Amino acid sequence: MRFIFFILTAVVVLGCPSTDVVDQGSVIPSDFYAESEFTTAKTLILIPFEMDGEVKNFLFDTGATVTTVQRDSIMGDIVEVRGASNRVVENGSETIESLKFGDVDFVGTFATNENMIELNEKILNFGGVLGRTIINKANWLINYPERKVEISTRDLSDDSYLDIILDPSSSAPIATVEVDGMNYESIIDLGSTSVFNVPKDTELASQLLEKYEFEESERERYTVGGTQKITELIGVIPSVKFGELEFNDVLVNINQSSQIRVGMSMFTECLIYIDNDNDRYRINKLN
Repeated sequence: MRFIFFILTAVVVLGCPSTDVVDQGSVIPSDFYAESEFTTAKTLILIPFEMDGEVKNFLFDTGATVTTVQRDSIMGDIVEVRGASNRVVENGSETIESLKFGDVDFVGTFATNENMIELNEKILNFGGVLGRTIINKANWLINYPERKVEISTRDLSDDSYLDIILDPSSSAPIATVEVDGMNYESIIDLGSTSVFNVPKDTELASQLLEKYEFEESERERYTVGGTQKITELIGVIPSVKFGELEFNDVLVNINQSSQIRVGMSMFTECLIYIDNDNDRYRINKLN
């Protein structure tokens, strides 16, 4: 059986902890900088973090509200989480006392936990999924071509970057994308291997299917709850824009999903700067 890392986005939806619990935790020291190399699974980023005295590989997922820890069995209070395919499962919950990236220590972070059997089998030293409960507490510079990541409280970008402005009213990284002269809201989901994913029951999907050629394809995708076999439509459109930033000849997949999303595969030839201080992503296209 073919295994495809596809969408890992998770959102707490029922038995939902309070905002204070989700946002709990801090970073030591308060002013910091650290860097590391990272590896990949398909196009997804695996970042080494130390937890419980061991260095584990965590999947970097800006689409995930909370961090999820790999446990052999669930523990703590039960919460229900929903994936990008709208599948709902029960997870445990806990507070991570310490999650270290170099000398930078994320302490007291709320997390869910579950036994992600397939990911644990496929990824060496798999620790879990790194969600926005960790990601939002630092600025991140991801050099994807060189497989290097830096985190800091300082600005790590420069004038060579173009901005993707995020909706400051949303807790998720929601941006406006332009397709064929029309604007749409999209999540920037670096936990998805897609380039540009469009839900099938949307106006955008209908317009694209009328204008461009698409072919039916079957594949397996991993989301909350495990692997699913899906049928989707695959095609290429001329352009996707974020303000002045433009990507050409963009691969689109149309399937059952919760929202329009721009995935990690859009940015594999870029420097990606996640500027949490200013509600924006900054992109430096290298090619």
